[in-house]
Amino acid sequence: MCTVSWLLHDAGYEVFFNRDEQKGRAIANPPAVFDREGTRYMMPVDPDGGGTWIAMNQHGLSLCLLNYYQGDIPDLPLISRGLLVKMLAPEMSVSGVVNRLNSLHMGSYAPFTLLVFAPDLSNRHGHVIAFQWDGHVLTQRPSVEPMISSSVRFDEVMFARREAYRTIMTEPKTVEKAWAFHRSHVPQAGYLSVCMHRNDANTVSFTHLKVTPDVMEMVYVDGSPCEGGEQTSTVLARTRGPFKLVASDSP
Repeated sequence: MCTVSWLLHDAGYEVFFNRDEQKGRAIANPPAVFDREGTRYMMPVDPDGGGTWIAMNQHGLSLCLLNYYQGDIPDLPLISRGLLVKMLAPEMSVSGVVNRLNSLHMGSYAPFTLLVFAPDLSNRHGHVIAFQWDGHVLTQRPSVEPMISSSVRFDEVMFARREAYRTIMTEPKTVEKAWAFHRSHVPQAGYLSVCMHRNDANTVSFTHLKVTPDVMEMVYVDGSPCEGGEQTSTVLARTRGPFKLVASDSP
């Protein structure tokens, strides 16, 4: 129950994330800056599990996690998927993320799709990398805009939201169009729309990441983006690593 899209620029990238949740779930804490393993990173925090669904660190690496409802839940005690993002948040490169994932017992997590945006990602170099855990095997899969998760009528939802993307995100693609897409109610406000509204669940927040060679910013809207709620902005200074970080790293 989430939708992620992105824009790649000559130098840097931007990410847009609608988080959809059950109405009874606790309200997330807004983005804050943390420091672990010598790396500063920022993320909102889910008070229910202490993890997050989106994070960005001082090196310019960003992570987004979507639930993969079409997978099989392992028959083991489960660790919150949000804690996985928190664990990976200090990594400097895609290869670091891959190494950390390979060291984990994946059977402790419910199925997910993890998007990785490398520090040197741009429209000239690299691509958005997606890993999917289906409850049996972790694989790399194509990243196609927008990335979508839904626990209800997934194929129908995916088709409707990708049609909305095609209609709204015409060339030239802009930040304004991306915000309009994530606020959209096509064909109407409901389970199909990007800004999702159901009796039991709805879009609870919108996050916009901006990564440039000098600075990173996380703009956060608490509440459905269609409601024009208050925005908060968290900024992190960019740190250059001592070696090249390759956006096309693969496992």
